[in-house]
Amino acid sequence: MLDQAERRLSLMTHRHTVIFTDLDHTLLDARGGLGKAAPFIRRLAARGIPVIPATSKTAAEVLNLWRRWSLHGPAVVENGAALCLPRRDRGGWRIHRLTSWRYASIRALLRGWRAPLDLPLEGFGDWSLETICRLTGLSPINALAARTRMASEPLRWEGPVDERLDERLHEAGLTALQGGRFLTVQPATIDKAWGAAVLLNHLRADGNWPRVIALGDAPNDRRLLEMADRAACLPGPRPLSDEVPCLRARNAGPAGWIEALTRLGVA
Repeated sequence: MLDQAERRLSLMTHRHTVIFTDLDHTLLDARGGLGKAAPFIRRLAARGIPVIPATSKTAAEVLNLWRRWSLHGPAVVENGAALCLPRRDRGGWRIHRLTSWRYASIRALLRGWRAPLDLPLEGFGDWSLETICRLTGLSPINALAARTRMASEPLRWEGPVDERLDERLHEAGLTALQGGRFLTVQPATIDKAWGAAVLLNHLRADGNWPRVIALGDAPNDRRLLEMADRAACLPGPRPLSDEVPCLRARNAGPAGWIEALTRLGVA
């Protein structure tokens, strides 16, 4: 259970709009920057509209970004594996897990399946920091934060998921979600929509559900976009199908993010 330390967050959600957003290719530009979105987020915060990351990034990555930009607030991390919750009394954040799965257990299963399935199944836990930097464009310190994982493992994968792997994942209670660059193996019981729902359920003060706006660009955002009252899809490396009901932004990154919220009437 979330403790009373988060009750102040309910002030942000007690009646109005909450924005959940993916980060890579959605809120962030190709270099991981916020661009013109930073002052936009602060103006939204001044109006009582929180911007909450819902991302495949780790808690360490998100909190590094939030500290760099002097932003404060909750986040859904590792595709819903955990929440980052601001502390009321001591500052900083605390991590609230939403799954009992551990990263080491997921890694052990993937390693054990490599030989019998004859699949590489290599992820962040197998790669050096140099390799992660090369594959992601992250700095060494951010690559280290990206490798500090709780319950998900991004793999390099092209094309549909191998049927034999999909069967092993299903039997183990895991699944694989396609993000913009990586295929992430994670518990089947979690996703970004689940993390957002848990957060909102605990933070609402008067029992009323706020209006939810969601923004994303990849298949692992789909359920989050579908649960929102209004949604925007941004262009990305693995665009969402036309079946997803959402406003289609013309641009990726901060420019598309601001464009989408403006067209949704939030600006």
